Amino acid sequence: MKRIFLVLAMIIIISCQTVNAQTSIEPNADYNRISLMYQYRDFGGDGVNGFEIGYVHGFAMSKNTPLFFQTGLKMDMGFKSESASESGLDMSGSLTTMSFSVPLDISYKLVFGENSNVAFIPFAGFNLKLNALAKLSAKASYNGQHESESISLFDDEIGMKRFQAGWHIGLGFQINRFYAGADFGTDFIKIMDYGNHTPTFHLGIGYMF
Repeated sequence: MKRIFLVLAMIIIISCQTVNAQTSIEPNADYNRISLMYQYRDFGGDGVNGFEIGYVHGFAMSKNTPLFFQTGLKMDMGFKSESASESGLDMSGSLTTMSFSVPLDISYKLVFGENSNVAFIPFAGFNLKLNALAKLSAKASYNGQHESESISLFDDEIGMKRFQAGWHIGLGFQINRFYAGADFGTDFIKIMDYGNHTPTFHLGIGYMF
């Protein structure tokens, strides 16, 4: 996670240094956005940190009103690890996840500023998610003996869902071509039959073009 935050910080610094290069924002024009976001996902009751990389295109729905339909493709990965030691027994476990999602949003581009180079972009909508990877790895050692095992959470005994659908709401801020935003949402479909829904939070930056 430290590397992700370092990358985010470097991009923010570079973007702030180029703020003086004014770029007007057209209120009713289509837009593209690529983004790198920090992600926190409540994965069946366990908090999992990770990141999301995404591309979104905003289709103008009117020539006179800055209303847009947003869609695209996003990929996220999550990581969690724990370890414990007791009476000579050392144990560790890790969880790795990967998902792909398609957002289906309605957004509004509120442009203002002396040179029309600043905009707020609130949005809300639904998402379709494919859980592609969910691997749990465990290791244990005792008196020089070592054991390890990896299992997929999609196994019948665990029954994690491959497909989920949900909702989200968020707010983006654009200055020139630099973007910063946050969103929160959850899934309608539980991650497992006996599990929980999966609330997810994103915070990060992007580039508009």
